[in-house]
Amino acid sequence: MRRAVIFDMGNVLIDWNPDRVYAAHIADEQERALFFAGMFRRMHWAVHDSDLPFSDALASLKLAEPDSVSLIEQFEHDWHAFLHGPIEGTVRLLEALVAREVPLYGLTNWPHQTWPPQSVPSPVSSNLSKSVSHDYGFLRHFKDIVVSGQVKMHKPDEEIYAYALERFGLAADEAVFVDDLRENVDTANRLGLHGICFTHADALKDELQALGLLDA
Repeated sequence: MRRAVIFDMGNVLIDWNPDRVYAAHIADEQERALFFAGMFRRMHWAVHDSDLPFSDALASLKLAEPDSVSLIEQFEHDWHAFLHGPIEGTVRLLEALVAREVPLYGLTNWPHQTWPPQSVPSPVSSNLSKSVSHDYGFLRHFKDIVVSGQVKMHKPDEEIYAYALERFGLAADEAVFVDDLRENVDTANRLGLHGICFTHADALKDELQALGLLDA
């Protein structure tokens, strides 16, 4: 019996899109794609795997890549500008699940230094037109959230799913798992969770209704 739902955060409940920030610095789409596949990943894992503040975690990368310092500093100072607020359609589904008293949990690949996301205006660099202000109050509905940067494990590795299920007190066959990345959903399905690859809120609503977790 599927009785609980485990949500990913980025691009399921929270609009996370660094491309909107870096497009102002790397206009060519192909060049930007190479940047995200290379340097951006290196920056992400440098901070994710560190207990240090962003500035310290990225210091060696700045020394190694002097031509990319401005892009690294964009990541260092403007990370919260990658966030563009709650995805309202999914938040409405979350609230409907709360009304049905369905237990809610989170499992997210997220740097611990920036968790939880800011609910108040955050300072951004002069390269951006204004500060970022969003309300992530819906996070209060979660009984627990496993943040990869805090536990030094990450999806799609099986160990973080096993860790999360044990911490949540759930068996795999009791849980629905919602994520926007197919590889993360595939791992969940392989371990016995009911994985749903998120595309948009209406499709997720249909699947949750089919599972009996929401009213039709």
